[in-house]
Amino acid sequence: MNKLISAIISVVAIFLSATDAHGLSGSWRGSLDLGQMKLPLVFNFNETPSGETQCTMDSPSQGAKDIATEVVLCTSDTISIKCNAIMASYTGKISNGTIKGVFSQRGIAIPLNLTLDNPDENRRPQTPIPPFPYSAIDTTFTAQDGAVMAATLTIPPNATSKKMPAVVMVTGSGPQNRDEEYCEHKPFAVIADHLARNGIASLRYDDRGTGKSTGDFISSSTLTFKDDAVSGIDFLRSIGCVGPVGVLGHSEGGTIAFIIGSEGKADFIISLAGMAISGKETMMRQNEQSLDKLNLSEADKANSLKLIDRVFDEMATQTKQGVSKPINIDDLVANNNLSVPQMVTQSLKMTQKMRGPWVDALVTLNPREFLGNVKCPVLAINGEKDTQVFPDNLNVVKEYIPQAETKLMPELNHLLQHAVTGEVSEYDEIRETISPEVLDAIELFIKNNCK
Repeated sequence: MNKLISAIISVVAIFLSATDAHGLSGSWRGSLDLGQMKLPLVFNFNETPSGETQCTMDSPSQGAKDIATEVVLCTSDTISIKCNAIMASYTGKISNGTIKGVFSQRGIAIPLNLTLDNPDENRRPQTPIPPFPYSAIDTTFTAQDGAVMAATLTIPPNATSKKMPAVVMVTGSGPQNRDEEYCEHKPFAVIADHLARNGIASLRYDDRGTGKSTGDFISSSTLTFKDDAVSGIDFLRSIGCVGPVGVLGHSEGGTIAFIIGSEGKADFIISLAGMAISGKETMMRQNEQSLDKLNLSEADKANSLKLIDRVFDEMATQTKQGVSKPINIDDLVANNNLSVPQMVTQSLKMTQKMRGPWVDALVTLNPREFLGNVKCPVLAINGEKDTQVFPDNLNVVKEYIPQAETKLMPELNHLLQHAVTGEVSEYDEIRETISPEVLDAIELFIKNNCK
């Protein structure tokens, strides 16, 4: 999903900490090449009145900003930075507008070259910039368990006693803010802006336990997030100028939109790359795709997939029994007489340590069980180059929801950006936040179904 977690390929998360310097200014950007993905980093330098250069660090894809750093050395041609909290450092040579260096952490050294960053308005030109020709009001609503959800209510300029349509926006997997911000893209802010300019209200909110919202994210599951979205629907229905209320969800949020539609709690639903096949099927396909990149033999790949399948089945069994305990990967390998590469077994062992209610519930989630109960108007969009929720997902939507309007968008990835490969590593490099064709399709669908 926007971020569906692959149960096998676990990328080493590099959580960055603090810096201090002399002689550089501006934001400098580069990407760590981690093999199957790239991790963008930004170093923000500024000079103090005394002439000392200070620095903070951002990791855009991890949502980490303004992390203090210590600059060990900064001369006209050399910069050296360390992060004691994570045993990391960066040293580079400055020449002709480029810093060529090496980022090191826990004995691993990765080349990292930096160049002066473009302003946000150049890197992410679709991000709305005030003043706005509509009202964007910070507000809150209360979830069913008492969590307070911090939100932005966007009301078009023509708000009167007329009952205008409105949507609740539901983010994809992982803790995300109300803009569904990722790699400095803010797709929900872009969608809300487009809708407001065209007479449609919206409510977007920080996920529970994220941003300014209270509640516990770690112990929550897809059904918890569904209940939060339903509370958002109830909030919108309490606003006098609002008429039909729908749900617009991306990735996991798209699946949540299907669930809400099946419960008859929305007047219409919009699923952007929402999973319609089962969670296990989706993760198996993601893992198969990841294994293809490892250049394994056919036998090693087949055995690895058998092991992953057994792991998912065991997780599903535990979930149905109401328990969750680490699975002994070595026992599964031995009991099934499998020969599996060590990198695969080690990755699976690591994922077992990080398991939580969300991934356990995902393994047992099968939208086919409720899609047939959706009776309201449905718009389902998938990108042709989506490598997280695959394009044939739409076939399942159409099979179970005959009235659904389905759109397979050429050249678009999981974030519904125009893409070359569709891989996650490409997201940060693309300037477009969301395809204008998708924005137009959303607007037209709402207007056609809320007359």
